[in-house]
Order: sequence, then structure tokens, then C-alpha cells
Amino acid sequence: MTIGAIFPFLTLSGALAFFVPGVRFKGIVSAALIAAGAVVATVAGVTAIVLPDAETGSGGWLPGLDALGGVFAIAVAICGVACAVYAVGYLPEHAHGKGHIQTGIHFTALVALFYSMFGVIGATERYGFLFWWELMTLSSFLLVLFDAQRKEVLHAAVGYLVLMHIGFFMLLGGFVAPGGGEAFFAGDGTMTAAAFLLFLAGFGMKAGLFPLHMWLPVAHPAAPSHVSALMSGVMIKMGIYGIIRAALALEPEALMSMGLLVFAAGAVTAVFGIARAAVQTDLKRLLAYSSVENIGIICLGIGLGMQGRALNSDFIAYAGFGAALLHVLGHANYKTMLFLGAGSVVAATGQRDMNRLGGLLQRMPITGILFLAAACAICTVPGLVGFTSEFVLFDGLFGSITRGESVVVAVAGIAALALVGGLTLMTFTKACGMAFLGHPRSRAARDAREVNGTMLLAQALPAAGIAAGTILYPYLVLENADALFGARYYAEPVIGTMATVEWVMLGVVFLTGGLLYLKIWLNRRAGVAVRQGPTWGCAFTAPSSRMQYTASSYNREIQTMWGDREAGKHPERLLAEEEIFPRPHTFSIEEQDTTARAVTHGFFLILRRWTARMALFQTGKTNHYVLHALVVLIAILLLSLCGWF
Repeated sequence: MTIGAIFPFLTLSGALAFFVPGVRFKGIVSAALIAAGAVVATVAGVTAIVLPDAETGSGGWLPGLDALGGVFAIAVAICGVACAVYAVGYLPEHAHGKGHIQTGIHFTALVALFYSMFGVIGATERYGFLFWWELMTLSSFLLVLFDAQRKEVLHAAVGYLVLMHIGFFMLLGGFVAPGGGEAFFAGDGTMTAAAFLLFLAGFGMKAGLFPLHMWLPVAHPAAPSHVSALMSGVMIKMGIYGIIRAALALEPEALMSMGLLVFAAGAVTAVFGIARAAVQTDLKRLLAYSSVENIGIICLGIGLGMQGRALNSDFIAYAGFGAALLHVLGHANYKTMLFLGAGSVVAATGQRDMNRLGGLLQRMPITGILFLAAACAICTVPGLVGFTSEFVLFDGLFGSITRGESVVVAVAGIAALALVGGLTLMTFTKACGMAFLGHPRSRAARDAREVNGTMLLAQALPAAGIAAGTILYPYLVLENADALFGARYYAEPVIGTMATVEWVMLGVVFLTGGLLYLKIWLNRRAGVAVRQGPTWGCAFTAPSSRMQYTASSYNREIQTMWGDREAGKHPERLLAEEEIFPRPHTFSIEEQDTTARAVTHGFFLILRRWTARMALFQTGKTNHYVLHALVVLIAILLLSLCGWF
């Protein structure tokens, strides 16, 4: 058996988790299977990028894997191992009331989802690609469906399945369209604009591109936390993989117009996603909308790269596609870490509402520090992997202006990216502050304790990528730009400037820490006694959680901008004028995505109207149903004779 043939074998071996007794042992078996594939995939991915001329086909590390697929293989491997290890510690407590069959199906689907993503990036023909794509959809559907006894989970899973199959038929149309399927895999610049639009819609549905994002902020919070991390960290990137491959195969005449379309869609998606994330009070829903924002940033890079190819500008193509691929790798690390951290908060408190959290840093210090580190990475703090991709994207946008190429588009991109950066900082300041700082706002937060070591280990695994990826990822992507997306190597000024900024920031951090340590050491050596006592609070020394900002009030201005929190509700006074001795009053705030409702409302009205008409054929009589089948068969025969079917 060749190494490449191990992947289908390991996919089928995921069924072993179904037969192993005990939830923890099922998790260990599935984690071992995923870890084995991750090691092979990492070596295969690095080999495909660094040695693009090496044998990667039959008998290679992974059949069909090229340099572009290698980037995504590395992302899937890192995220998949962390999520599998997390499930070993998380699911035994979360699976109370679940039977042997439910947990067995869950772990089998987890292994199938992991390996189906490798099948997607390693496929070299349309039928294999669609097979692995459908397996990826069905396995992720089963994973989301784990808590199906809850109505909102069932609704989220079914909605996800329906939308993914709408996207599947769009992909099918792209593959059968003229200049579609052959060009997609060949990358020879012969794909038509019509086929690209079908691919953009189908892959955009999986990626969560606005306005096709409706499933993402619903399904991710409903799924178990390790599933949310795997879906957000890498599964939605399979849509990005398809968009990039279609963009590289697009005919030259359509590159500029389609590039502008992708760039505009990315800008709108990024601003919309982070603005929606900023108003969330549900921690996992906040992270889900943040994933929409990051997909938008990636599409900004793809759109810029397409414009660079249209203008025959290697530098712009290099910066655009390079930034997009760097962001794919970086986001896989810190978003996995954030979702796993949120899962630990939910496991310890039973709460996702940040209005009922607070003070967790004292009770869950390791989880809090890891969550803060990932939040710093997503906020593009220099020295961490999140800074790298956006620096390259900014460099490409400013470089476009200095070269006088697509100046208006570049200015719009800079404005959108700057706005997104500010809102991201506000959003994750809120997430960290409301969840981990201050006083507990509920008994559940007050009684929280740190999660087990297995879950902490899983959260720490992506941290290595966040730190080391700042140096390793630019080397893999930028220095191998020609093999990845056919652009000349321009990384010297980019990496040089970026490295200078990061070394300066790291130097400031280490210098500050060293001076602080030196001060403490000198005080101890001189025998200086340090007195400790409460901070003087102007005679006020008894703060409480009621005096803190809540997640709902933290950014009220952005909430009122959307104006949809009270949608569908009639305003009413909390206290009547004649109520001298008021009774206890309560109120609740419900956040609704009016954009998703606007997109789907008309479709559901049409669907309801047509299903009501089709109900006329449901008579309950067997002879009528036989007649219906006979009519369909005759219609198929006539269409076949006419050559229309």
C-alpha cells in the first residue's frame, strides 16, 4: 500500500470509533487516526510547496496534491489534531444522556470530515472532487446534529444541510458549464466568467461569503465546541480553496471584472461580519461572525491578486494571493484556539451569554491567557501570526497606489481594512473583558473551575502555530509564490520590513519585562520592603458586578446602527404611570440578523406557495401515485427520443 492510499484507508478506519466501547476510548481512537493523517499531510503539504517538481501523484505522499493544496493541507492538519485532542477531554462530560450509537456516529463523522477535506484538496477530476465535497457536507451535518434533542440545534443542522446542497448544485453547474470542469483542475486560463460565477456562488456558500453566510452564525454555536473549531478553522476554507483555484483558471479577459467582484464581496463581507460580531452577546456566535469577517479579508486578497494578474503586475498578484494564503494559515490557528477556549468557558460555566460571565481569569487562568493570546493574534498584534497576512495585504494596497494601478480600488480596500481592524479590536476587547475580567455576573461564573489537562493541551497546540507561523508561514507562502500562484518573488522588502517591525515589538516586550525583573531583583537585594494593600478608592471599597459594563451595553452605538434588536416586538413601558408599588419586571434582548431574514424571506414565501399547490397531488390514493410515476416515465421517454434528456 502506498502512502497516498493510506488516506482513503484511514477514512474508512474511522468506523472503528463506532465499535470501541466508552466515549473516552472512542475519542482516543479517532484522535489517533486523525494524528496519523495529520503527520502525513503536513509532510506532504510542505513537500508540495517547497519541492513543487517532486513526485506528488501516484505513489507520492498524497495523490494529486499540488503546492496550493499543500497550504490547505497544513491548515487542516494543525486544526484537526487540536480539535480531536480536545474532543477526548470535552465530550465525555458533554455526552451525558447520549447512547453508544450517537457517540460512535459522532466520532466516525469527525474522522470522515477530517479526511474528506484532504480528499477535496487532493482531487484531480470532477467526480472525485464532488464525492469528497458531499462527504464533507454530510459528515459535518452529523456533527452539528449531535444535540438534536434541542430544537435550535435541529433547525440549524437542517438549514445548513439545505443551503450546502444548494451550493452543491451550483458547483455541479460550474463543472458541467463550458470551460468549467477541465479548466478548474488544469488552471490553464480558459475558464469562462459564467462558470466562475457558478463556482463563486457554490464555494462562497461553504465559505460564508456575504450574503451566503446565513448558515454560519447559526450552525457554529449549535455544534459542539470542537466541531465549531474544525468547521470555522478549516472547513469553510475549502470554499476559499475552490475560489482561489477557479480564480487561477479564469480566462484573462474576465480577470479584471471578476477580480473587482471578488474584491467588493470581500470588503462587504469583512465589514458586515465584524460589525455583526461587535453586537453579539453570545460568545460562540461572536466568533462565528468573526469568521465571516476573516473570510472577507481573504477574499480581499484574492480579488487584489486577480486584478494584479489582469494588469500583468506580479507585485500586486504576489501581495494579494500571498496575503490570502497567509491569512488562511493564520486564521486556522487562532480561530481554532478561540473556539476551543470558548468551549472551555461553556464547559466550566454552562453559559455562552457574556452578560452572565465575568471574573473567569482568576478561576480559569490558563484558558484565559490562551484566549487572550489568540485574541491578540486576531487583532494583528505585531509578533503574532495575525499581523503577517494583513501587513502583506496593506503592502499590496499601498503598493498599488504608488504604482498608479487600481488606485480607487486600493483606497477603498485600505479604508475597509482599517475599519475592520478597529472594529476587531473593539469586538475582542469586549469578548475578553466581559468573559474573563471584572466580577462574576452569575453563580455559574463564580463557581467555575479550570478545565481538564487534555482540553488545555488542545488549546495550547495552535499557540505554537501562532508564534512560529510568523516566521515559517511567510517562508512557505511568499518564497514559493511562483509555485503557488505564478507570481515572481518580491518577498525581500516585504519580509524585511515585517521582520523589522516584529523584532522591534518583541524587543520592547522583552526589554520591559527585563527592566521589571531587574527592579524586583534590586529591591529584594537592597532589602526594600514592599507593602501590599488595597488601592485607595475614595472611601469606596465594595464594587459589584452590577456596576460593570455588560456585553449588551459595551457598544450600544453599533447596536442602534443595526436597529434590529426590537424587530417584530411592540414597544411597551416597563412601569405603568399608576403603578405606585411596582411589581418585579424582567426584559430580554434578542439579537436577530435581519440581513439573513431579508435574503431568505422571499424564497420561503415562494417555496410555501408552491408546496401548497403540490399538496393537491397528495390524494392518498395508490392508483393516483402509480399514474404520477407513469406520467414521469413517459415524459422521460419522450425527452430522450427528442434528444433533450
